[in-house]
Amino acid sequence: MSALDEARARLLAWYGALEPREQTVVRGGAIAAAVLIVVGGFLQLHAAVARAEQRLASERADLAYLQSVRDEVRAMPVPQGGGQSLVTIVDRTTRDGGIAANLRGADPGGSNSVRVRFEGASFTLLVQWLVRLGREYGLAVQSATFERTEAAGRVNANLTLVGG
Repeated sequence: MSALDEARARLLAWYGALEPREQTVVRGGAIAAAVLIVVGGFLQLHAAVARAEQRLASERADLAYLQSVRDEVRAMPVPQGGGQSLVTIVDRTTRDGGIAANLRGADPGGSNSVRVRFEGASFTLLVQWLVRLGREYGLAVQSATFERTEAAGRVNANLTLVGG
C-alpha cells in the first residue's frame, strides 16, 4: 500500500467515525474551501489580465507616437560627433540621459561601431537616448536585444550602434 493510499484510508476512517451532523459540517467546509480557491483563482487571473491589457494599451500608445514622429526624425539633419570616439559619445550621453548607472559596458566594435550593454535601464530613457544619438551624432542601431526585468518599465539591453 502506497503512502497516498494509506493517507486516503486514514482520512476515510476518520470521516466515517464522525457523527452524521459532523460529516455534514465537514462536507460543507470542503465545498466552501473549494469555492474560495476557485473564486480566488479567477480573481487573480482577472487582475493579471487587467494588468496585461493596461500594459498593452500603453505600449500601443508608445508605438503610435513613435510612428507619428518617424518621418520628422528621419528628415532631421544628421550632425557628426566632431571627431569624438563612439565610446566617448556613449559615455557622455548616457550621463546626460540619466542612464549611466545602468551602463555595464561600451566596447568598440570596429572603426564605425560600438557594442553597449545596459542592466535595469528605464526603457523610456533608453529610447530617448537612442533618438538623441541618432539626431545629434548620426548613430543608428544596427542590432538590439531587449530583455524585460521584474521591475516595470526596466530592461536589460545589448545594442550595437554604428556611425552615420
